[in-house]
Amino acid sequence: MKKVFYLIAIFAVTTSCKKEVISKPHYIGEIFGGGIIVDVNRDSKGEEHGLIVSTSDLADSSLWSVTGSNGQKITNANSTTDGFTNCQSIKQAMAGYATACNTCLDYSTDQFDDWYLPATSELFKIYFQQDIINSVLSNDSNKITKPLAPQRYWTSTELDGGTFSAYTANMLTGKIELGNKNYFYCRIRAVRRF
Repeated sequence: MKKVFYLIAIFAVTTSCKKEVISKPHYIGEIFGGGIIVDVNRDSKGEEHGLIVSTSDLADSSLWSVTGSNGQKITNANSTTDGFTNCQSIKQAMAGYATACNTCLDYSTDQFDDWYLPATSELFKIYFQQDIINSVLSNDSNKITKPLAPQRYWTSTELDGGTFSAYTANMLTGKIELGNKNYFYCRIRAVRRF
């Protein structure tokens, strides 16, 4: 009986001495998931989620959609918080004519291919964290990465019911402004979630 007790005691001690793997929390400015983290939070289960921005612009000067009537379709991409859903609506309505959205959806880096054009609030998070983003990208010794430019960037948020306009975010002033979808040229930077 004593031998059984000792075996149980030894088993209990060895299983309780296992090292618990504790992952470090993510942080804003961390190079992770093919880009840089610009937003991080925990859900009700304690799991971290957030938003990652690409390490360079995908275009320095792009239309939101092609010129002409094909670029003036209403897409119902009206979410200010969910650029992924906006991009799905844009792609469904415009197919190959969705210039800015398709540029992001087609982007792939470090085996991550779930990039999209950010909604207005997602792009505003980038604006709010741009000093950190630019510092990391300016000091990473990588010639491919580029800091954000103090110019306007397209969002995936279309003016509600508008055939001609979508929102842009000005990285110099922080203003959300309208731009003509198939006439106005802006920069494009992609985001993805984790």
